[in-house]
Amino acid sequence: MPSIWVDVALYGELAKYAGGVHVAQSKIELPAEACVGDLLDKLGMAAPEKGFIFINAVLADMPGLDVARAEVLHDGDHVGIFSISHMWPYQYRDGIRMTDRLTAEVAQRGAHHSYATKP
Repeated sequence: MPSIWVDVALYGELAKYAGGVHVAQSKIELPAEACVGDLLDKLGMAAPEKGFIFINAVLADMPGLDVARAEVLHDGDHVGIFSISHMWPYQYRDGIRMTDRLTAEVAQRGAHHSYATKP
């Protein structure tokens, strides 16, 4: 079965999934046509743990959302996954490049600081 290699950078508490403490970088082999969800599953990372996800410097997910799971990855992609405690400064949010899937989700929900539901 063909495979792809994805360069993954994990920040904050998530670095533990690649043997780091604060930041970790690793190359991960996945089956061809793998999605971000497959990557998270391979890392053993639960959706509530991840914050922002970037694919090749394009914002693909935000805290409390899980829209990036279906984003298809390609050989050589760079995926950055930030922990919940590492938030992205609000002043940089306007005009950021986002995936089509995330753009549609944010348009439907409106922009918020976090999408987590309250108990």
